[in-house]
Amino acid sequence: MASVEEAFSRRTAMSKAEHARLAASLPGGETRSVAGYAPYPVVLVRGAGNTVRDLDGNEYLDLLNNYTSLVHGHSHPRITAAVAAALPGGTVFPAPHPAQGRLAGLLAGRLPAVDLTRFTNSGSEAAVLAARLARHVTGRDRIVHFTGGYHGTGERFADAWPTVIRLPYNDTAALRAAVDESVGAVFAEPFLGSGGVVPAREDFLRAAQESARGAGALFVLDEVQGLRNHYHGTHAALGLSPDLILMGKIIGGGLPVGAVGGRADLIAQLATSAPRQLPHSGTFNGNVLSMAAGTVSMELLTAAQIARLNAMAARLAEEITRAGKLAGLEVTVTRAGSIMHVHFLAAAPADHESAERADRRPGALLHLALLNHGVYAAPRGMLNLSTALADADIDRAAQAYERALAAVAREWKPPA
Repeated sequence: MASVEEAFSRRTAMSKAEHARLAASLPGGETRSVAGYAPYPVVLVRGAGNTVRDLDGNEYLDLLNNYTSLVHGHSHPRITAAVAAALPGGTVFPAPHPAQGRLAGLLAGRLPAVDLTRFTNSGSEAAVLAARLARHVTGRDRIVHFTGGYHGTGERFADAWPTVIRLPYNDTAALRAAVDESVGAVFAEPFLGSGGVVPAREDFLRAAQESARGAGALFVLDEVQGLRNHYHGTHAALGLSPDLILMGKIIGGGLPVGAVGGRADLIAQLATSAPRQLPHSGTFNGNVLSMAAGTVSMELLTAAQIARLNAMAARLAEEITRAGKLAGLEVTVTRAGSIMHVHFLAAAPADHESAERADRRPGALLHLALLNHGVYAAPRGMLNLSTALADADIDRAAQAYERALAAVAREWKPPA
């Protein structure tokens, strides 16, 4: 029987050749770090509904959906129709456009924490803007965020930075001890997205909000990924009232987008009419196509659809856990709504450090084995669902995980 990697290589010869060509002009043959994995990534050329296709003609059930952004799958007919209708009228202007107001109004009507919205081109840009805004209104440069959290690629969040305090996630005592009147903002996710989909403990986010308020700092909740999980936002579901929230991914309908939403008195500091304005620009902020696609995306994401997604995810998480036991492997699945992560651990991690203790080898094997069985998930173990999936697709995904985990068990044995 061929190994997992041998089977993968036989199926993807054209992707291998194209990857070599791409590497001549792109570092590593890709343009985002998460797109690279050994021995080489498949080259995807088409997406439709719940399926993606690679250069070799292999089709995959898409359980990654561009890392949570495609909540309705690929090329949803209503979203593509909205983009097609907007396209002839121009894609971007150096002036306001009614499409911006439509999406901003929808968000304000749906999300309790949002009075006003400022659009950016990505979640990364939104995080940088929120940090600037916190410094502007508080006069303080220090910010707090959490190890394993992801707020984009701005230097303050991606690299070591002298005015940034990084704390263990879910450590309420460390949080309360660190937040004082030198801190301008506390940034938190309702779950560690890229850090293993580790949910916050019940008291942790409330402590973050209370600590920030007590110190005169802003509480910034990053809902870039989690906004899909609750109709009125995670903050409403948890009874939180953040000063600012970060948004992205699903509010662009598959096109580039980001946003900072929040209290009117804070977001109003960005207006040119503000007495002490914080200038903020971006050539493609609020571009017409992203606004048109995002408006339809949010309209389609009803409370009933969210409930269906979350229920399907709960069922798939149970099936993956069962498949791990059947293969004789220690597998646990963490979940936040319709977003999940498969860990080769005996117990669910409570923070980034415990998530990182998992052996990476079985995870890499699982990823390739899933591709061999027609399922596209993240190399790191993350998966998330789209409304393009049906119950039969969950059955198909469960079967693929069962076969893939059995293949992992044949090639990898945990250390004694």
